[in-house]
Formats: sequence, C-alpha cells, structure tokens
Amino acid sequence: MTMLVSLLLAAAAPSAAPLPSMPDDISAVPVIHGWQGRRVSPRWSEDVARFYRKGNCSSAVSYEGSWLLEIDMLFLLSPDGKPLKIAPVNARCPEVERFVSTRVLSLLGNSFPQGRGMEPRWMRSQVRFLWSDAP
Repeated sequence: MTMLVSLLLAAAAPSAAPLPSMPDDISAVPVIHGWQGRRVSPRWSEDVARFYRKGNCSSAVSYEGSWLLEIDMLFLLSPDGKPLKIAPVNARCPEVERFVSTRVLSLLGNSFPQGRGMEPRWMRSQVRFLWSDAP
C-alpha cells in the first residue's frame, strides 16, 4: 500500500524541471548544422538596415562598401525541437533583436532539430545581413 501511495504522489508532483540557464560561453554550445535560418536571414537585410538608418544600432561592420551584421543566436529547444527561448547574443540593438526573434518564431519555429534526450537543451547558430546605403 505504501508503494502505491508513493507512486501516486510522484505522479501528482509537478515534474517541470527548471529550464537550463543561458550558457556563458557560446563556443561550448553545439551548432545547429544546416539550419534554415542561416540561408533565409539575408532576405531580411533591408528590414534590418532600416533599424540601422535610424542611428540606434552599432554592431554592423563595413564590408566591401556595404554593411555586414552577423548575429550569434542561442536557442533553448524543447526535446521535440520547439524553441523555448531565443537569445540574440551580440546584436547590440534591441529593435533588431526583437525583429529577428519574431521572424525566427513566426517563420522558422519548426526548423530546429529534435533532441535525443528528454531535457531542453541550448543550441546555437547565426543570422547574417548585408546591405548597402549607396544611392
């Protein structure tokens, strides 16, 4: 009887383990190889350029007469590959961070690999943007 009560209590107890905290060293986080977002993100370059033209952002670099912005992205993924958290690491531009996170969730939410375990895990990739302000 005690065994049955223990099993019932274990089943009734909340099993939601705390989510893993964001890693301090992104180089130790596994890369999502072949992630669709790396191929799709350059299409959003003109949208990102609009934020830069407002003058509130500073992480793009000059590249062959144009501007290049490469943002490292961390994704906390559920075991079935659904994003639980999205963290642009080096964007240094809140508008771009919101824009990229929203685009990834709305257009690429099903593009992440499923895990092999039962716990959420952090993975990383990058999005890239290239634009010119030449007339």
